[in-house]
Amino acid sequence: MEVLDAYCATGCLRRAADLLHLHQGGVAGRLEPIAMTLGIELTEPTALLGARLALTAWRPLDD
Repeated sequence: MEVLDAYCATGCLRRAADLLHLHQGGVAGRLEPIAMTLGIELTEPTALLGARLALTAWRPLDD
């Protein structure tokens, strides 16, 4: 969830990798199974927005 959250927040593999202190390929590798499971293409703006909204709804209110 942390990788997806960072990617959704930045919209960029490089910035998400920097934020998480990971290699860009590591972020991409972690996002691929998530995208496949959800059946979405995270490079599409509408899919990215949908993932961001789902993460927001999933979080507890006190977070």
